[in-house]
Parts: sequence; structure tokens; C-alpha cells
Amino acid sequence: MNDLTLFSSPSLSSLGPPRLDAERHVFLIGFMGAGKTTVGRLLAETLRRPFVDMDEELEKSHQKSVPEIFESFGEKFFRQAETALLLNLMNHDRPLVVSTGGGLVEAPGNRLALKSVLTFFLDLTPEAAWERLDDQARTLRPLAQNWAAFKKRYFSRRPLYLECGRVTPASNPSEQVARYIRDYILEEPAITLTTEGKNSIIRTYAPSERLKSLADDLIGKRRAFALIDGFFKDEPDAFLEALPEAEVHYASQRGESSKTLSEASAVLTRMAQAKLDRSDFLVARGGGSVTDLGGFCAGLFRRGINLVLAPTTLLGAVDAAVGGKTAVNLAGAKNQVGLFHLPREVWIDPWVLSQLPVDLIDEGLVEAFKTGLLFDGALSSLITRQLENIRLGDLPLLTEVIHRSAKAKADLVEKDFREEKGIRDILNLGHTYGHVVESYNAPEASHGRAVALGLAVALEFSKTRHGLAPEIAHSGALLCRKLSGEKFPDSPPADYVTNLLGFDKKIRDGKLKFVALSAPCKPLVVEAQPDQILAAAETISKNYS
Repeated sequence: MNDLTLFSSPSLSSLGPPRLDAERHVFLIGFMGAGKTTVGRLLAETLRRPFVDMDEELEKSHQKSVPEIFESFGEKFFRQAETALLLNLMNHDRPLVVSTGGGLVEAPGNRLALKSVLTFFLDLTPEAAWERLDDQARTLRPLAQNWAAFKKRYFSRRPLYLECGRVTPASNPSEQVARYIRDYILEEPAITLTTEGKNSIIRTYAPSERLKSLADDLIGKRRAFALIDGFFKDEPDAFLEALPEAEVHYASQRGESSKTLSEASAVLTRMAQAKLDRSDFLVARGGGSVTDLGGFCAGLFRRGINLVLAPTTLLGAVDAAVGGKTAVNLAGAKNQVGLFHLPREVWIDPWVLSQLPVDLIDEGLVEAFKTGLLFDGALSSLITRQLENIRLGDLPLLTEVIHRSAKAKADLVEKDFREEKGIRDILNLGHTYGHVVESYNAPEASHGRAVALGLAVALEFSKTRHGLAPEIAHSGALLCRKLSGEKFPDSPPADYVTNLLGFDKKIRDGKLKFVALSAPCKPLVVEAQPDQILAAAETISKNYS
């Protein structure tokens, strides 16, 4: 984190290039008594960002209280120091939540700077603001010594607040104000995936307090069968409160071990015992393995019942839960038995995902980075720039990654839902070799780490054979290594690779289809020989081990 020492000559030109809204700092402005500090602390906690109170920072810098700074140096000096601190904070390397002093907006340059970030004006009447300041509080505020001057200053500043901040009513309790701002920052329109006359609604912002209303609106009085990751049996949370009448089945295995025909048989048997019909719902909550299993069972039972997915891993949210592909494993090979079954809705709670350990966040970021390379340069650039802050669980950044990933994948799936046109094949970038690595290293290497190596190999293959710029291949391989815990899994021996590639589901007419890139967002599906893939893997092993 950067030092908050004051600048001597702050300038807007020192600010970096414009960023996505998710990367911007959040500033709270408003008059004295608006509750900026209290709301700011609550908001920072829920967004998982550091909180800075500008008045507190100025007091620490000068080792004096704000009234003492005014008395010792005068208001002009205070405003200059305030402006310097403002520019310093805006250059901070981690997105912040910042509570400002009430008079910050009086300087035109400050107002211009505030327009470059997400600024919220906590608005309330001067009477309400005055009432919130008791006698002791007023003694600590140099500009709140009498009502007439207080009211006059309020009306002179209010147009300035309106110029640079979104109006946010501040008369409600601080928790409600913070929740309003949180929802405004994180809310994204639901994504609708339409195919074969059916809609799949993907809600990339479905916080826990909304689940009951979502369930009531969608499921209503119909029955629900909940397939839940076994982790939540010992660590229960509020999710099942939204489905109080649901029959609950906890998966007996975790991860890929749950994706078996025997586990599917156990789930289907429970569903039959519950006497579900085709108008009822299976709600699957867990990582990608559980949502895969749930989709598989929902697609088979009575030839298809309604499905809702609630992924609890980032990998599940950006990949497995989007697109309607479901499968279980067979004979040691991944996803050999499956079908297409579109979920009615997908409910993603970014707060749940922000609590994940770093290795699980990294697994999802591998898939999201792949999606960015294929379709969305802003997404891959965001992950590259903000990796460390995303790993810290920064909620706006994480939500942006989830939404962009889900939107890009949904747009493609609409064009080729059943993989009949070959369009959807490009989603396998990095997975051809990655699945071989995962099988060879099981159970030590996770899916995400294996695909990270597979993606690095695909980038090297693309550089060597299809003209991908070397700097793109190199920076991508470095990021993949970071997302693999700074060490790739072991590369399998050549005969193992050749054998498993022979079972790859992308083989057509005996020829292996391999996904490559000629440039970012320019994918190719090409024929590849095992020795070509092995050569790229050897280069990655040599240069990035």
C-alpha cells in the first residue's frame, strides 16, 4: 500500500489512464453530520476494501486535530493539504473507500478529480445534519459553531456536491445507506441466455438477502429438491432458509469424486423417493462438480425437470454453471457421460466467492482469463492488472470478473448450444492438454492448476504455429504460472499424453481439434498432432518451471 504522505504539487495529470468502474475508488462526500465516516467503514467492510477517512489522515500527518490545524495554519492551508491528500489517494495501488471532509468540493480541481472516481453524495437536510451534531461534536468542527453560518454554508455547498456525486439519501440508518451504495456498485443486469425457445437467467449478483424472494418468485409452491455440497452439512449457512420445504441431499463425495454414475444414481433415487414431477425443481449448490452432477440428474430425471444452480466456487460461477453442459466421469476420463440441460436460473453470490481461499480464487481466474483471451480483452487485462486485489476478495473487481465471464460465455453458447456447429469448441482453449495433466496428476493437481498449464501450452503452440505475438504468449504463461501457485503441475510422459489425447471428445473423423489463438480475441480451431502439443509442453516446462 502506498504511503499517504502529502504531495507538494498535486496534479490531475498524475492520475493513471481511465479504468473500469470496478477498479475505481469509492468516495463519499457530503455536509457535516451526513455520516460519511460511519457509512464508509460499513461500506469498506462489505466491499472488502481498505477504508480511509481523510480528516483522520490529515490529523495523523500533522499530529494535530482538525480544529488545531485550522487554528494553527488557517483554512487555506488545510484546503491545500486536503487537495494534496486527495490526489495521493487517487493514485493508490489498491481501490479504496474514502470518506472526505465536507469542504473538499469547494475547490474546482477537487470536483474534477471526484468525477474520475465513484462518488456518492450523502444528502440530508441542514436541520437533520445540525441535529446529528451534539454540542461536543460541534466543538470539534471549526465551521459548525452557530446555526445561521452552518445553514448558509450548507446551501452554498449543496450544488457543488450535486455536481460531482450521485445523490444518496442519508437520513436512513447507516447500514441501509451502505447497502444501497453496495448494491448500486455491484448490481449488474441479469444475463439471459436464449436457445431452443428456452431462457436461462444468470444472476451474477444474487446476495443472500435476496434468495428468499428469488426462490418465491421462481419456485413458488412447487417442490424443490436441494443437492448440496457436503461441505455445507458441517458449515450450514442461510441458503436453505430460502428453501424451507426442500428435500435436502448432501453429496457424499467432494470435487471430481462426486461426478460418478454411482453418485448420480443415489441422487436420482432420492429424487424418485421424493416423488418429484417435471414441474418441480432441483436446486444444486456447490462447486462446479456438484452443479455438473445436479444438472446431469435434473436432465435425466423424468426426461428433464427444472434446474437452478447456485455455484459456491469462482470456477463454478464463471464456467460450469453457465451454458447447460452437464456430465459425469467414467473410467478415469472426465465428462464421458453427459447431456445438455439448461438451468432455469443461476444464482451467484459474489460475497460467498470473495471468502474463498486464494487457491480457489486462482482456479476460477484461470477460466476467466481464458474467456478474456477468447472474447474480452478488457477482462484479461483486468485480471492481469488487478490480480492481487482480486485475490484479496475485492468485491467490485470480483463481480466484474464474474459478470464479464458469464456474459461472454452465454453469448457464445447461444450460437451453438449443443456443439453441433463447432463454434462452442473454442471454449476448450487450454483444456485439451489441461485434462491430460489433471488426469495424470490426480488427485494432487486441481482442475484449475491443470488448465493453467494447458493454457500456457496452448499459448506457446499458438506462438509457434499460428503467429500469436511472443509478448502475449509470454505474459500469459507468466500469469498462468502465478495462478497455478507459482509452480505448474508435472507434465505427463509422452506416451501418457498420446494415449489420453486419443480419448479426447473433440476428436472428429479421427483428427484431434485443438484451440489456438492468432491474436487476443481471435481464436482458431485447428488440427494438431500429439508431437506438436508435446513440443509446446516441453518448451513451457523448460522456460517456466
